[in-house]
Amino acid sequence: MSSHAFDLLCRAVEETDAGRADTAGRWLEKLRSVINPEKAGGDDFLYLLYHDALAARHGTCQDERDNLYLRSFERPQIQLFDLVAAHLPIVNLAGRIGGALLAGHLAGQDEATMLSVGIGSGGQEAAVLRTLTDRGQAPGRLRVIGVDPAAASLRQAEQAIRDTGVTLDFHGVPRLAEHMTDEDWDLVRRAPRPLVMNAAFALHHLRDSPSGVDERNSFFERLRAAEPDVVVLCEPDSDHHRVALPERFHNSWEHFHAVFRLIDALEVAAADRNAMKLFFRREVADIVGTADDKERYERHEPTATWLARLREAGFHPMPVPPSAVPEAATPAAVRQDPDSVRIGFEGESLVAVLYAVPART
Repeated sequence: MSSHAFDLLCRAVEETDAGRADTAGRWLEKLRSVINPEKAGGDDFLYLLYHDALAARHGTCQDERDNLYLRSFERPQIQLFDLVAAHLPIVNLAGRIGGALLAGHLAGQDEATMLSVGIGSGGQEAAVLRTLTDRGQAPGRLRVIGVDPAAASLRQAEQAIRDTGVTLDFHGVPRLAEHMTDEDWDLVRRAPRPLVMNAAFALHHLRDSPSGVDERNSFFERLRAAEPDVVVLCEPDSDHHRVALPERFHNSWEHFHAVFRLIDALEVAAADRNAMKLFFRREVADIVGTADDKERYERHEPTATWLARLREAGFHPMPVPPSAVPEAATPAAVRQDPDSVRIGFEGESLVAVLYAVPART
């Protein structure tokens, strides 16, 4: 059944790309008739997410409030995030590795600055500082420049970091990273050293400007001009940025199919497995279900592309020290390369942690 369902899905994608919405809709109807999302394990739930994403693109998707299959698995989004952060190894391990790298540069400093792009509610940053506080190695004074478009998230992040007990100067930048102003970057340049930059699953949201400016390269160029001591990135390892819909679909399918197989391999309750899968609904919907390509924000790139961007901007990717990579009993596989750490499953690289310093000239 899986190969038949995949063929139906591929036909729906092809017809969608060709602009034949009626024909695509008929293939989607056939797909919907052969999948059972409530079946334990297997690919059916992923098929449902792709079905609904494409159907929404054509304006024919059932409202999720009336979709019994989605409703039976629904939980508040924050609960879904907490489950993913706690139990999904590609996210959990990436956060721990990134946190260990940041801690290594902040430990014991009289003062320091952390530029955190996509800081969210500050969970990773607070965890790093709690670890350093427990070791008696917290910096004497820390300036955090948190970048996030949600003002409420910035308030939560500031409180979470203050709760660690560190002496804190917090500067919230309520903007998308590509919209940081000259004044924002001046704040970064004038900040106390060492300056560490952290971006966990954030920079793939940067979109090219309407004028065609590559905002990712521009961001790294401005970051390099601020002379940070170290850059730590965590990013998915796939390609959904500039490729056309058929290739974007196949790349995303390989990525999320491996993610779902990993989830099925976890020793957690079935309800939690389904809830973690549901977390990725919005990503699937954005990658293949957004009709106006300019509006997409889940624009993953391969790790090799991120490395090339760093090098072009004047950074030198470094090997991650083995001490920063925890030993964990997990179905995921961790591979240490000379310029990154890859975390994946069954031969598919899913997430990478990149660690870079300014290149010497």
